[in-house]
Amino acid sequence: MTTIETELSLSHIGLMQPSLRKGSYGFLVCPNPIVDTFVAGPENQGAFECVNPDSIAQLTLRSPVLFTGPSGTGKTSLAATVASLWMNEGSNRRITMTSGAEFSRSLTRAIKADDMERFRQVHRDCDCLLLDNLHELVGKPVAQEELVHTLDHLVSDGKLVLLTSSELAPLVQGLSTAVVSRIGSGHSISLKPPSGSARRAILHLLASQSNQKIAPDVLERFAAEVPDETTALQLRGLLIRWAHQVRNDVEKNHRPTRMISKILDSQTASPASCEEIAKSVAREMNVNMETLIGPLRKSSVVRARGLAMLLMRQLTQESYETIGGFFSGRDHTTVMHACRKTEGDLGTDTELSRIHDRIRARFLRNG
Repeated sequence: MTTIETELSLSHIGLMQPSLRKGSYGFLVCPNPIVDTFVAGPENQGAFECVNPDSIAQLTLRSPVLFTGPSGTGKTSLAATVASLWMNEGSNRRITMTSGAEFSRSLTRAIKADDMERFRQVHRDCDCLLLDNLHELVGKPVAQEELVHTLDHLVSDGKLVLLTSSELAPLVQGLSTAVVSRIGSGHSISLKPPSGSARRAILHLLASQSNQKIAPDVLERFAAEVPDETTALQLRGLLIRWAHQVRNDVEKNHRPTRMISKILDSQTASPASCEEIAKSVAREMNVNMETLIGPLRKSSVVRARGLAMLLMRQLTQESYETIGGFFSGRDHTTVMHACRKTEGDLGTDTELSRIHDRIRARFLRNG
């Protein structure tokens, strides 16, 4: 059962994932939360309000419910938690979890196999449909039309629909008027990066859950100086970089103020492209481009590929799905796993860390 606590204008929401009961389908691998608690400050009180018992009980009346916000703000984790709470309120409730990209792929396979009955059974004969990354349906008119009919069916039957998107539906260029209309008839919850006290609380949680011994004054300095748009994912990256720099300071005479400023200065994004980043990684790690983006699983290639994927996430605005597409159509969950692993390896692999910093610095200078 999730826990909800409120203290000093902060709401702490315990994150959870729906259990796949009989008749449920999970085509979406929810990313592991950065921390196991969603910390909602004043900027995200809509998140707190959506998980209180009264809201959960009335969810189907507000369906479809759309969670929006920049990448890393916790849309998917919060939507999954809301789905879990709602399913736990009734017996034998079934859920189908998917993403915009997987919805489209499944539809294409069903059309080719002449098996639309099965497709519609999976996506309509459920009590809750959770569709992550609605914006991945842009440029896929057939999938959008099918989604419209799916939404009509579910809402008219009093079922729950939860969606996530980078922006409100009317702002996503390429969504049909029909999709925008259906989603606009429901409720939307806008998530923002944490600010103020929420950012401070997340930093302390990150340090605690990773067993990193970071002085409180360092955490406070990060909380005070990071830009307002910094997400929890980026906060974790800052702490990993901090720990890495401390470990590499063999004389243990580091100056916290200078180190923090250096780390924060490196966070500015640049308009790099995936291809440019891949070429840089290929050159630095002596791997040809065809091998880097291809299927080979040799450890040295996997190491280089993971670094390229992580740098693409750091230096571009591309989604996991788009990055996976660049690497010969890999699934977005594969990219997520590679980024998490590489991010952790930076703290122990000195050579990899130096290459990462060198490529990143080069693109930041050029940006």
